[in-house]
Amino acid sequence: MEKYRLAIDVGGTKIAYGIFNEENEIIFRHRTATPLEIMPDEFTEKLYTEIDEVLEKSGIPLSELKGISVGMPSYVDYENGIVVTSGSIHNIKNYPAKAVLEKKYPGVRIVIDGDTNMAALAEHEFGAGRGFKHMVYCALSTGLGTGFIVNNDLFRGSYGGAGESGHMLITPGEGLECGCGNKGCFMSYACGSFIAKHAQLAIKNGEKSIMSDMVSDVSEITSVHVGEAYKKGDELAKRLMDQLIYYIALHIYNLFIAFNINCYVCGGGLLNMGDFFLEEIQKQVDEFNKQENQKIYIKAAELGGDNGIIGCAVALEK
Repeated sequence: MEKYRLAIDVGGTKIAYGIFNEENEIIFRHRTATPLEIMPDEFTEKLYTEIDEVLEKSGIPLSELKGISVGMPSYVDYENGIVVTSGSIHNIKNYPAKAVLEKKYPGVRIVIDGDTNMAALAEHEFGAGRGFKHMVYCALSTGLGTGFIVNNDLFRGSYGGAGESGHMLITPGEGLECGCGNKGCFMSYACGSFIAKHAQLAIKNGEKSIMSDMVSDVSEITSVHVGEAYKKGDELAKRLMDQLIYYIALHIYNLFIAFNINCYVCGGGLLNMGDFFLEEIQKQVDEFNKQENQKIYIKAAELGGDNGIIGCAVALEK
């Protein structure tokens, strides 16, 4: 009897595996590192080896597996199960993930989707988005991405790329160049990796900051250092934090104006800045919002680091 689901959340630092039973309980967990420079063939072998290992250690036979669902930190062609590009695992391009897994595990249902879409499913079903007919999950982390729930269902768009909203342009041709190939997208102003780059560039150009004393080399500065310096009153860190909050709020407000969706569930590492972070984003969004009697709700994700594998499990029920 097929009653178990294998969920795989591929992140920028780790790959999390979880086996779910019929009561949506995680009965087995496994975690490995994500080699960011791994080649496609090596990635295939890694998945095969680790899936087999998870099934063996959990004691779940393949015949009792309802499906395998994988969330990738990537732009995914959902219909064809192809990972088009990945911002984290750079060598994974036009990778036929669904076909690769179907070859190894024939007869098992395979679902491949982007990690923000999986997180959106999880938070809508079991987390901060419960009760909202429409919802946007905002991943505020190393990058900036979204997952859209419309009419209680995931919206992927014509090519499966809905949610790549961090690459909407606000200063075309100006600013730092993003991996999307453009300068001036939201992500180049408002995510963890780029706020660190702005800090590094400012210090190299002569601005004074206590962040210089936190690392042995300026290139080692991360968003964590920006957050720590901000709390200590550092002027550069304050300017960068204001930039981060402003552009995340603008990103959310523009989505609201485009789609009139009122619930934005935010998750990701940037929330570790502190409670003030979402509070300030809410204040800035409220300043932008001139629509009478149309409240925009900025909510913290409730499922933490499990929202990826939970979303993968939910996807197998759709």
